Amino acid sequence: MPKWIFQGNPKQFTINKDKFPDLHDLNQYVKDGKIIDWSIRQKYHMNEIKAGDEVFIWRSDGGEKGTGGVIALAEVITDPEVGEHVYPQAQLKVKEARLDEADGMVLRSKLKELPETRNLLIMRLAQLTNYKLTDEEFKKLLKFWNNPEILDEKVNKTIVEKYLLYYKDELNNFPQEFNYLEESYKFFQQFRDPEYIKTMEWEDFQKIGQHVNAYRMAIARSRAFGNMNASLDKYRESFLYLVHGDDSLERRMDQFLNNDQYKLFGIGANALSEMIGNIFPEEYCFFNQRDRVAVENELEIDPGYIRGDTFSKRFMKFQNAIKDHQIAEKYQELIGRQTDLPIYYEVDQFFSFIFDKSKDQHTIESESPKYWLIAAGENSKYWRYFKDKEQVSIGWNELGDLRQYKDKKDILETLKEVNELDYSPTNDALANEQFVREMKEGDNVIVKHGKSKVIALGQVTSQYQYDPENGPHHSYRNVDWLKEGEWDISSHPINQKTLTDVTGYEDFLDDILYKLEVKEEPSETGVVKEELAEYTTEDITRDLFIDLDKLEDAIGSLEYKKNIILQGPPGVGKTFVAKRLAYYHMEAKKPENIEMVQFHQSYSYEEFIRGFKPNREGQFVLQDGLFHKFCKKAQENPDEKFYFIIDEINRGNLSKIFGEVMMLIEADKRGKEFAIKTTYSQDQERFFIPENVYLIGAMNTADRSLALVDYALRRRFAFIDLEPGFHTESFKEFLQAKGISQGFIENIISLMTDINNEIVRDKVNLGKGFEVGHSYFTPQGNIEDEQTWLERVIRLEVEPLLKEYWFDQEEKVDELLSRHQ
Repeated sequence: MPKWIFQGNPKQFTINKDKFPDLHDLNQYVKDGKIIDWSIRQKYHMNEIKAGDEVFIWRSDGGEKGTGGVIALAEVITDPEVGEHVYPQAQLKVKEARLDEADGMVLRSKLKELPETRNLLIMRLAQLTNYKLTDEEFKKLLKFWNNPEILDEKVNKTIVEKYLLYYKDELNNFPQEFNYLEESYKFFQQFRDPEYIKTMEWEDFQKIGQHVNAYRMAIARSRAFGNMNASLDKYRESFLYLVHGDDSLERRMDQFLNNDQYKLFGIGANALSEMIGNIFPEEYCFFNQRDRVAVENELEIDPGYIRGDTFSKRFMKFQNAIKDHQIAEKYQELIGRQTDLPIYYEVDQFFSFIFDKSKDQHTIESESPKYWLIAAGENSKYWRYFKDKEQVSIGWNELGDLRQYKDKKDILETLKEVNELDYSPTNDALANEQFVREMKEGDNVIVKHGKSKVIALGQVTSQYQYDPENGPHHSYRNVDWLKEGEWDISSHPINQKTLTDVTGYEDFLDDILYKLEVKEEPSETGVVKEELAEYTTEDITRDLFIDLDKLEDAIGSLEYKKNIILQGPPGVGKTFVAKRLAYYHMEAKKPENIEMVQFHQSYSYEEFIRGFKPNREGQFVLQDGLFHKFCKKAQENPDEKFYFIIDEINRGNLSKIFGEVMMLIEADKRGKEFAIKTTYSQDQERFFIPENVYLIGAMNTADRSLALVDYALRRRFAFIDLEPGFHTESFKEFLQAKGISQGFIENIISLMTDINNEIVRDKVNLGKGFEVGHSYFTPQGNIEDEQTWLERVIRLEVEPLLKEYWFDQEEKVDELLSRHQ
């Protein structure tokens, strides 16, 4: 039978006074009520909740931090019924209540310290009332409820021990790769015999591609082992040296990667470390991204990397750190051996487990809910099923349970094989990978119809689920549908992929949500309120990689000056910062109160303020410009704040664009009493800028081709310098949330600090305004291969910029970039 958590907020909880006249608050209601009523607000659970179901009653903090958690164990005694209440009600029989820690309640703060419970849905999505538990989740909570001392004991364990005990409980549920590893082990053990390497043929070397994860992608395997890139003797000589050479392994690895005598095309650092882990698995663990993230980010073990460490040096430091913290010994003590394979194969699977769990944790702590655009089949033929079943699902039933695949590459290869394709279905593989791993509870889904309409908005309320008996599609997630209708969005191009993450497309997303007029769910009084998403200090410090003192300067200047200009080098995200400063200043996320324009050399007064422009019939008529319309909108809503963002403000002819309105920009010239007649005013019409309008400009300090901002305009603005945010904690946390290891993050910071210091020192040609910003290193999705991702960013984005800066000093650029190797 299903198991549940029902949540109540002590500050907002309402009790039927006619039915329970002597009960006055949530605590008393649960302790003394015996038989009590509880709202069922998540309607998709209506048909699942039945008499006999077991329920944990959860009290939220309700303003008293540290007091939330499980306070009672109860049983449902009536099916939910629709009555005179706003929401259906179910009756509960309270079996046992414990209202504080001394009585043995299960504190939320303690559950959040354990890796196995900090990902409960109630931790991810705290605003719901009814939460369904898996059998495993219920068993864990029941164990802690029945034996509070076990929870206390676990909380006091080290991080490594917590994860080991968690892994022990999940061994049967975690898809391990021991069969694949055993085959790799057998293959690479042949390399321990030097005579085998001496007699290897090209076909033998090609088999390496079948036993190294780095070559799971066909293109990488083809590069390295499709055709011989050197003589057969060189392949033999290189591997003989790598495995049996007289030098230390660290030096042999370094020579294998960098010395032309041993270097082989297509075999990079990641593949090399995996081969070493397979050849000497009793001594060395793999050193792939998953292992590094597990050790450095989650287990908080610092291998002690320093600037200038080679890959082989970092490899050795990583191995030493694992040994110093006795990971293998603790593994054998707390879990015990699971196979006959060498120990570090099992340790690697433990690290893979940690890596997978870390994705969920970082999603909870570091990311806002995402928005997904999803198709409901051709002509939305599955929409009615989506609605009735309160779910979204995805096709490709031939793949089976998507959790069995390690990553997108696995899915892609299976799609090609099963469907006998002669091309790579990249978008299909990505859709499945995102649906199973990236989509989370609390995310929002927008159902599209054709190329120009959307028909529904919902909130994801479950983890990925697979059921071969489920409707047209076997892979699905539960959804709480919030809005249904038909909205025209033909002004925006709609991606034709089945599933698309549109979170980063702000203009597109803002327009859709504005048209949908997103509402909150009904209040207790049944009145529907407009949703107003708060934007707090916590939000802006997470979103922006800037110091709080700089943020305080910007907000303070915006408050008293009403006009600011954000200036900085390429890639510091000036327009991104501008919009979030506006949100923070108005204390809410209201994109409809923000207008944005980009100035250019041809931009005119007629476009900005007012002028004669052609209409659809080709006739010239007087029309209000963008800023004129914006000010009118602000005048009609004096109790709200409005923000006009001007990107590339120094690219326009400012005197020409603003004209006589330039005088009104000043903070003390706002309001109706300062209204003036403009060039195209009609009769006695006058124009003014209301006091609730704020201007935010953005300009690139590395733009050498343009003159400084007009002095008349300059004195009317406060100038805020934005700098690269590599040094901020939020930048590090952002990259960690994308699956990048701590050591690799430090490498990026070190490299970019070196590059920017060199740029600042070049005062003749460059200087501080030409630094390289952090935006180059802010990927949208999770990074599965951090080495390849960084190399592409450097090669395709950073290097061209530096070569433009130092067009006559190419060797200087090469030397700077070589520091990240």
